[in-house]
Amino acid sequence: MNFTARAKDILHKAFQTRGHSFRWALGAFLVARAFYGLWSLVVLCVSPIAVQNLTLLGYSVVSAFDLQNSHAYFYVRDVEGQTLQFRPSGDRTLVDLQSGSHWELVSGRAISGPLKGNTLEKAPIVAEKIFPYHGVQPYSIAWLALWQRFDTNWFLKIAERGYSPQDGSTAFFPLYPLLTHLLGSVIGDVFLASLLVSAFALIAALFLFHKVSIFYSDIGSADRALVYLLTFPMAFFLFGGYAESTYLMFVLGSFLFAQRRRWPIAALLGAMAALTRGIGILLFIPLIYMWWVQGASRHWRDTFAIFLVPLGVLSYLGFTGLSAFNSYRNAWHAGFALPWQHFSDFVMLIVNHRLLPVDIFNMLTTVLFGILCLFIWLRLPRELGLYSISMYLLPLFGINPGQPFVSMARYVIVIFPAFILLGQWGGNSWINRMILYLSFPAALYFSAQFWMWGWVG
Repeated sequence: MNFTARAKDILHKAFQTRGHSFRWALGAFLVARAFYGLWSLVVLCVSPIAVQNLTLLGYSVVSAFDLQNSHAYFYVRDVEGQTLQFRPSGDRTLVDLQSGSHWELVSGRAISGPLKGNTLEKAPIVAEKIFPYHGVQPYSIAWLALWQRFDTNWFLKIAERGYSPQDGSTAFFPLYPLLTHLLGSVIGDVFLASLLVSAFALIAALFLFHKVSIFYSDIGSADRALVYLLTFPMAFFLFGGYAESTYLMFVLGSFLFAQRRRWPIAALLGAMAALTRGIGILLFIPLIYMWWVQGASRHWRDTFAIFLVPLGVLSYLGFTGLSAFNSYRNAWHAGFALPWQHFSDFVMLIVNHRLLPVDIFNMLTTVLFGILCLFIWLRLPRELGLYSISMYLLPLFGINPGQPFVSMARYVIVIFPAFILLGQWGGNSWINRMILYLSFPAALYFSAQFWMWGWVG
């Protein structure tokens, strides 16, 4: 084969691979987005009221959140000398498990059952304590408002009003809320802008992930890896107003350009990843390793460019001073810990009968990804091992009192080499079915919990 024919063949294969990656990424995104859209409508119709029985500020209270209009209600659960447990009962009513009486949601009055005629006392609880919006208005469209939960409201607050050193907002890095603010100023809707930024970033991240997976594996494994990423039980965070999809896009772009020895672009994307999430500063470790191993590139420009990655984090910390650290310590009550302290605190939750399903899932996910990181180190190129172990270990050096492994099931989403490894293993039909059969029901459960204001990550 002459040179011209060989060049045409290479270009044709490259175009085919790129086209397949884009089609696979876009198709998988649309299917997953449609799935979560339909599932959210099911949750909205079947469980329009989110109910929590709590002990808060010395009161036994029931909190009820109307998913249709984002109104919150709080009542004391003590009636006639007993503490009631409530669950939603449809038609904007609650039912207590002790007597079976039905109570109006808005008035708190018992309308049927043995306790008919009683009225629940309104609890002196500020809604922000349980359903934090941080001054952001609840969205008016119910099926989209389901995604306006927890960290999303922090990002919206920053996008709308900027940072405040006293409220804990400086714990969130600026690039994602900045992109949300810029798009929101164009379309006139900041919350919708946050979802669109995540959607566009996720499509790009999936395309880049498929390309990077092919580089380290093969097309079949890359196809499976992408499916496993989107069916991971916490993958719904990639579609919401969270920074994960944006961060993943920049990380994968940085890896792809580093593979191609385009170091200024790789470093710039790495710096943008670090400005999206502070943990991105550790991307410097695999990048400097790749730069060293490639050997041929020793231009001063490339050497200088690598240091853009830590500069992304340092520039933000310089802008906020010590405010970011104080936010973690004071507003978020996070402190330094050695990784094994999470396990001891987990045992204490069992002893004190305070263990929740999300605690179990966070622990199991931490153990599973610890094992996967070991196999990544042994089986995949060293840069993927360095990245994976860095992303895995750093969150374990922080801890919240009474919340071991908190959010670990969400943090591991960005450990993309784990999904590349699973994509390779998934060539075995038994492993493929096991991954999908375990992931799917967990994704249904945790996404529904999130929409109903249950803390899952």
